Amino acid sequence: MNRTITFLLSFCAALFSCSKTTVIDPYFFGNGMEEIHIKASNKGSFPESKTFRIINAFIDANLLYLQIEYKSSCIGNDQFDFTGGQLTFDSSGKAHRTARLSIKGNENDCDLKNITKIIDLRALTSYKERDAETILHIGGWRTLMTYVYIPHRDNK
Repeated sequence: MNRTITFLLSFCAALFSCSKTTVIDPYFFGNGMEEIHIKASNKGSFPESKTFRIINAFIDANLLYLQIEYKSSCIGNDQFDFTGGQLTFDSSGKAHRTARLSIKGNENDCDLKNITKIIDLRALTSYKERDAETILHIGGWRTLMTYVYIPHRDNK
């Protein structure tokens, strides 16, 4: 009986001594865990675009997931670009940036497509430091999105 109690107490002590709260970097596995389709960029103006509709949008770590619906080119040569405008600060010191998706392609539209694009937002942050927040105003999406920068080491 004493051996069983001693074993259980030793086992519980070992089990609980190893439990620590660990934050796992979403890019831990080196490939970003998701295939990035577009890298955001900052430019002075927004390029012309085909018409599209944003169905859903959410941010996870440094990635923006945009589910869009648009008419694709017949030969499938559409090019996607995600551009951020000038960084501004409100009266409370919060950083704001307008951003837009643009789709370039030829005039011959064929199929209506519903796709999700994964966009790397790291270029749109206000500061390259952990927990720096930037409020994104995404063209075509009514909800303001708060992007919190997560440091990332490029494995290139």
